[in-house]
Amino acid sequence: MKKTINSEWVIGLFSMVFPALSGVFVSQASAAPVGIVPYMANCSSCHQPKGQGSSNLAPKLSNRIGKIATFEDGRRYMLSVVFNGMAGRVVVDNMPFLGVMTPLGSLKDEDIAGALNYIMSLQNMPQIKPFTAAEVKAARALPKKSAPQMTIERQKLIAAHGPF
Repeated sequence: MKKTINSEWVIGLFSMVFPALSGVFVSQASAAPVGIVPYMANCSSCHQPKGQGSSNLAPKLSNRIGKIATFEDGRRYMLSVVFNGMAGRVVVDNMPFLGVMTPLGSLKDEDIAGALNYIMSLQNMPQIKPFTAAEVKAARALPKKSAPQMTIERQKLIAAHGPF
């Protein structure tokens, strides 16, 4: 004997269960830190989900980005890294890294600001001025820099504010 499913029963069950479940998913998504999605999609594979970095691959971002972002030239440098990438040797916390970070200029201004703000939200520092899409847009319009120019920019920042 073949059993059939009452479609009205299925629709009724779905209409009762879906709103309850969708509320759970929406509340979880809205509880996520702003910028976590673009960060996870574009940065976390190298810098790790909480910005702790990977040995021999990518330096940590957590508890560094906040310090850099307190200075206007530091904010410009961070955006410059996003748009120009990095190549060569960098030393962070006495640990050398040799590699390449590709530019991320194909991302939307809001996503870049969000990803930077997500990393800054993980800092053990007082409130830091968040990046805005307008700030990112202004940085996008600047001339591109070569890997040697980026190295010089980093060295100037370290000379002015100490290691980060």
